[in-house]
Amino acid sequence: MQAEIRIEGEDACSLAAELVELTGESLQWAVVTALRERFERERARRDWQDRIMAITREIARGLPASSANDQTAYAGRALAG
Repeated sequence: MQAEIRIEGEDACSLAAELVELTGESLQWAVVTALRERFERERARRDWQDRIMAITREIARGLPASSANDQTAYAGRALAG
């Protein structure tokens, strides 16, 4: 079974043609490589965000329960002042 992909739009076609000319790769190889590289960047970005959120949760677990209430009260006084 052969899958098919269609590149439409002047910008997409132009970029694909320039990439093929620049790399000397076939259109298929250039597109697959570009998609793979983008996928890896997006996955790395998502992994980074997940790590940041895990660190944030870990820090929050270590804070005393009254900490959040103190900050909320302080913010309220600052606005009221």
